[in-house]
Amino acid sequence: MLLSVIGLAAFQYHWLRQSYTREEKNLRFSTEGLFRETIMKLQGAKLKLNWPEEDSARNGAVRVIMSNDRRKHLEFRPGREEMISSINIIRDKLADSLKKNGPEKKAMLIAMQTARSMRVDRDSLRLEMDMEAPPGPPGGQMFNFIYGVDSLQDSIRITEIDSAFSLALQKQKLVVPFTITRSDKKSANSGWSSVTIGLLHPVTYSVQTGNVFPYLIRRIAQPILYSVLLLLITILAFWLLYRNLQKQRRLAELKNEFISNITHELKTPIATVGVAIEALKNFNALDDPARTREYLDISQNELHRLGLLVDKVLKLSMFEKQEIELQYEQFDLRDLVKEVTESLKLQLEKFRVELDIQEQGDTVLEGDRLHLLSLVFNLLDNALKYRGGQEPRITVRLRGNNTGVELIVEDNGIGIPPAYQEKVFEKFFRVPHGETHNARGYGLGLSYVAQVVRKHQGTIRLEAEEGRGTRFFITLPKTKPV
Repeated sequence: MLLSVIGLAAFQYHWLRQSYTREEKNLRFSTEGLFRETIMKLQGAKLKLNWPEEDSARNGAVRVIMSNDRRKHLEFRPGREEMISSINIIRDKLADSLKKNGPEKKAMLIAMQTARSMRVDRDSLRLEMDMEAPPGPPGGQMFNFIYGVDSLQDSIRITEIDSAFSLALQKQKLVVPFTITRSDKKSANSGWSSVTIGLLHPVTYSVQTGNVFPYLIRRIAQPILYSVLLLLITILAFWLLYRNLQKQRRLAELKNEFISNITHELKTPIATVGVAIEALKNFNALDDPARTREYLDISQNELHRLGLLVDKVLKLSMFEKQEIELQYEQFDLRDLVKEVTESLKLQLEKFRVELDIQEQGDTVLEGDRLHLLSLVFNLLDNALKYRGGQEPRITVRLRGNNTGVELIVEDNGIGIPPAYQEKVFEKFFRVPHGETHNARGYGLGLSYVAQVVRKHQGTIRLEAEEGRGTRFFITLPKTKPV
């Protein structure tokens, strides 16, 4: 189970990590595109050139040609909306071509050919621009264009870029911190998105996002929630399964212990009766009426005890299956208690237990006499098994009132630890005393008592102190419940 949970958690972590990385790449791509778009819009706003409207036949008002001595050339025919992008492409292509044609030189020749054309010459590389210019002074439109492009680095400020970029991020709901820097070098810092403007004196603007972890976590919040929920459900399922396995294991141990203990309980009265009969046969006990009567009484008590034990197991099984019906009759609970104490007289004398029976009020009620007899027997038998070491004492109190009868069985025995007081009425449960039990038992007595009380619609509770004894309080209604 643990390995399964670990494997599932590892899979969920790998999946969430991939989602996080994917969202991080998407964020980087979006911010780079918005940053470039922001710079381009600012460039277009700053240039303010009045280009003629595009003519579909000419496919644009501007024609840009780059060529070298090898007659290789690259031609652009941008429209008005593509002019800013074309300027940046021209600059980048020019820089790449210069790098391929030998050592970079500082000088660049820009010459006006006509009022509507320009030539940029650097070594053997030539760049020509043709534009349809409106009437005016020779070279005016081209001069304005060259001057405007190369002066953008002075007119575009970081604060303007910051404001425009923030607005663009807000429109796209990308709430992330960022930093914008300006550099006179073409290369930007590692991990920074950069845009370069200008021809003769290019300037690079770079942007880097700050702590984007909160934003990315919000983006993958739903997968995280699903993963955590799935993991918790799996852990809960495994925990419930493990708990059930532990209960089954405990029940198996209790069952084995029950079989061992009940076997002992069944063999004891059988052995006692066998010894009594053997004494009658082999030691001339028949010639002594008093001894014969004593052995017969012992045998009768043991057989009665054996019958109660078998009856208890059978009745508890019937209670569990809801197959038993109580046979109500009217009797005095006082007489029933005396009958049980008489059957336990030999054991009380053997262990020198002081028995005190206290009566108060009318104790006549309606109930199943046989089951209530077994109930009292179980309580007194339990008090005998777990009696105190010195001067054991058992007190039985009977209190009657108008509505019911209260039976209290108190002893000064070993008591019950607080941790086990709520479990003593469970089937097969016995309070552990180290690795062995001090007294033989099978964990059915108090469970049977609780079942009988509930069947009569009465109440049962206990008070116990470890090492100082136990008190059972049972209340039974005087009349049969409707």
